[in-house]
Amino acid sequence: MNSFATYYNERFRSDLETFISSIPEESKHHHNRQDKETFTIQYERLSKDFIHLNFLTDHECKINFGISLFFTELVDEVCYSDFKEHYERFRQLTLYPNFIRNCLSVCHYYFHPKETFSALNYSRKEPFDISSLDQINYFQAFPEAIPVMEREAKEFFAKYLPEISGELFWQKCVEEFPFRLMNESSN
Repeated sequence: MNSFATYYNERFRSDLETFISSIPEESKHHHNRQDKETFTIQYERLSKDFIHLNFLTDHECKINFGISLFFTELVDEVCYSDFKEHYERFRQLTLYPNFIRNCLSVCHYYFHPKETFSALNYSRKEPFDISSLDQINYFQAFPEAIPVMEREAKEFFAKYLPEISGELFWQKCVEEFPFRLMNESSN
């Protein structure tokens, strides 16, 4: 088992719960504070300006968490955008968080999941420096996660929502990837 697969299968859900539990109630249920099953993650909560991710002290765990969170948000977005008639059932099964903008009158707008990576590297307190050792490069680790998440998605739909083709669903996910993969460059 590779390191991403190990992290995703053994630790991600726990890390996601730790992260979400550290967010104040008014932020993690931002769209509807009475609905305790719908979680929201505001961009700023992923940034270095808050302490919500300080429990991730290992560099590899930070990378794997970011990629896992991206895929979690991505499959939620793809289901909502492309398979809307099945989204309510999907949401009930997964309880995946929605990635939203900060509260400056734009908090009801959703971010594309690819913005997760910039949020995780963002800080208002530190000037942005692409060469900084503090910046995490997700591109190198991203390809390792693809087969793990493809298998996960296809198995999920085969088992829980067979009315959605796992193959078609995954292709919609691939179309939204934030990085152009080497084997795609010849297409």
